[in-house]
Amino acid sequence: MRKATKKSHLIILVSVLVSLILASCGGAETPAPTAAPTSPPQPTEAPEPTKAPEPTPEPVLIEEDSELAIVAEYMSEQLADWTPTTSADALFDNLNDGDDSNDPFIVSVRSPEHYALGHIPGAYNIPWKSIANPESLAMLPTDQQIVVYCYTGHTGQVAATILRYLGYDAVNLKFGMMGWTDDDEVLVAARYVAAAGYPTETEANELTETYEPPALATGETDAVAIVQARAQEFLADWSPTIAADALFDNLNDGDDSNDPFIVSVRSPEHYALGHVAGAYNIPWKVVANTDNLAMLPTDQQIVAYCYTGHTGQVAATTLGLLGYDVTNLKFGMMGWTDDDEVLATARYAAAAGYPTSTEPAELPDAAAGDGDIVEAAAAYFGEGFKLIAADALFDNLNDGDDSNDPVILDIRSAEDYAVGHVPGAVNIAGGAIFSEATLAALPTDGQVVVYCYTGQTAGQVVGALNTLGYDAYSLKFGMPSWTIAEGASRWNDDMSMDYPTDTEAVEREADNELPTPLGSASEYFGEGFKLITADALFDNLNDGDDSNDPYILDIRSAEDYATGHIPGAANVGGGALFDADTLDDLPTEGQVVVACYSGQTAGQVVSVLNLLGYDAYSLKFGMPSWAILTESGLWRDAVSMGYPTETEAHQLP
Repeated sequence: MRKATKKSHLIILVSVLVSLILASCGGAETPAPTAAPTSPPQPTEAPEPTKAPEPTPEPVLIEEDSELAIVAEYMSEQLADWTPTTSADALFDNLNDGDDSNDPFIVSVRSPEHYALGHIPGAYNIPWKSIANPESLAMLPTDQQIVVYCYTGHTGQVAATILRYLGYDAVNLKFGMMGWTDDDEVLVAARYVAAAGYPTETEANELTETYEPPALATGETDAVAIVQARAQEFLADWSPTIAADALFDNLNDGDDSNDPFIVSVRSPEHYALGHVAGAYNIPWKVVANTDNLAMLPTDQQIVAYCYTGHTGQVAATTLGLLGYDVTNLKFGMMGWTDDDEVLATARYAAAAGYPTSTEPAELPDAAAGDGDIVEAAAAYFGEGFKLIAADALFDNLNDGDDSNDPVILDIRSAEDYAVGHVPGAVNIAGGAIFSEATLAALPTDGQVVVYCYTGQTAGQVVGALNTLGYDAYSLKFGMPSWTIAEGASRWNDDMSMDYPTDTEAVEREADNELPTPLGSASEYFGEGFKLITADALFDNLNDGDDSNDPYILDIRSAEDYATGHIPGAANVGGGALFDADTLDDLPTEGQVVVACYSGQTAGQVVSVLNLLGYDAYSLKFGMPSWAILTESGLWRDAVSMGYPTETEAHQLP
């Protein structure tokens, strides 16, 4: 039965094939009728058009010599090898290992009121918003690690980041006092309890748009100086964190126009595990790279976040210093998600319960700072002023032994430096010399020679450098002693005012308190050099108002002082000036004017007096500008050596 069925099937199949063949071979006159379709044919779907490639964003050029470029490159270098936090356990073990020599310098950046409630034993108090102020920095060591702490780790991280950029070896205590003490009254701030449990996404968001970078305008050219100026500008009004609830509500208020630009600074691997919806990924160590900065908006708030709030705060502080409107997600992903796999790090569990102290630790006070400067100044000036003649410098540079060549600093204008300078000299403004970066580039085991137009402002720089421990010399009479450029400013006898002098000695009898010293040399030099002309001094002394008369110091020899001096001037040698018994003769509330032979050694004294907190001025061109009584110290064009100059620019190493 099955065989018959197979045969019948085969016959039917052959018949169908024959019919099809005959139909296809039939003539055109008798076409086979086509059955009408029961429904219209489905339209053929058009092929999907080829998607145009995403346009490559136009590169945003950050000018190479702009403040932004200078400081961004420096920040990237500083972040590359930094470990920004230390744990409470590690700090406690260090403080209790029986070896005080390795103890860090601890700074609480909480408010004075909260510092008084309890602090880590031995900690000093500098509120975080004032951490970059010169008077605060003057109290911090440069040869000891600094551990900063706050309430929960965030503002401590702000302070530690800024100190890192200012050249200090600084780290932040992870979780701040929240990680150290279990006493909530001492902590004051709300302790982390649990995550909000908000959703995350795993789809990566690509950065494609570029923006014009911020424009920094501090007027500084050194990266450290730019950071300090920017910190002082933006810390006062900055809100460094945003809560997870506030960010979530913003993103879900139905108004996209006010949404922030969100940046996860976690690793790419952890970003892929889950991130705040819409967040882009820029790891914190490269946040200051100019390629990444070009992808960040300047007209929209940026919210950075990390794991527990710490490296997000590093990134936010960095971007804030660079001019962006930025804040940090408080507690990072630890505050956002309750998924520990997404968090990818240990969640805060509890405080260590370590002890605190209420006894305040006093930062080094003004008197201690005074003593340090006075001691250094007395040691320097007691040996005499350091000046070098042009011929001595020339012989040194041409003795065939490069190993003893000094570093030469030309503090004239960039324009005059470009016209011609001492071969090998580096051009740098007087104020810029005293940044951390520049001082670090100067040799501590070799000579530094500084020159200017006439030796007077170079003298001010040299006085401060020697007080800081450098072996610095001023080129006597400045650039004209090397060679006289066309139109160069220099002394001539016609400049003397020929004012009356006095021969009666003036006794020094006052007993004044010493002033508060400046926080740093850059604080003085950043404002420009203090010189006063003879006619301005004369007018002051003769305006009928004795209350504004300056205290005048004549630091020439006793013999030349006795020959004649400015009326009212007291005589004291530069070396003898810097002891407490002599300094207390100087007024702390009025001006001090220092006169010498040519303005050069007075300049050295004046810079150190200003570092000590006095309002001191050097008499421009010295005693000859008041009256010529002797040939001592007078410039004559015949002194110029006429040595060759060069125009090639040089940089410090």
